[in-house]
Amino acid sequence: MRAAISHLVKKVTLELIYDAVDERTREIKDEIKSVNGRIDSVKEELKDEIKSVNGRIDIVTIRIDQMRQEVREEIGQMRQEHKEDMKAIYDRFKTVDDNFNSVNARIDQIHTRLDQIMHMLADLRR
Repeated sequence: MRAAISHLVKKVTLELIYDAVDERTREIKDEIKSVNGRIDSVKEELKDEIKSVNGRIDIVTIRIDQMRQEVREEIGQMRQEHKEDMKAIYDRFKTVDDNFNSVNARIDQIHTRLDQIMHMLADLRR
């Protein structure tokens, strides 16, 4: 009898242990589901944030491309203006050089004329 009671106590004790283990297992599974739910929620939030950041990056990239194009156009315009300015300066120097050559030619003519006058005066004194 004592063996039967001991066997019965062991069986009841094992049943209680199994029930406690089953209950704790259910609690752990519920906690895992809850954690997985939170993880999924965070994943969705991160996906939304990533989409938002990518959208902002796209907007900034487009603006940078526009600004780059504007700078290229301005550089092209400045190069054209520089060419025009350099041509104007070259033309002005050419005009000054032509005027200088003209003045030099006129001075040479005056010198020649003065030489002729000096010779004439010298001839007249003789």
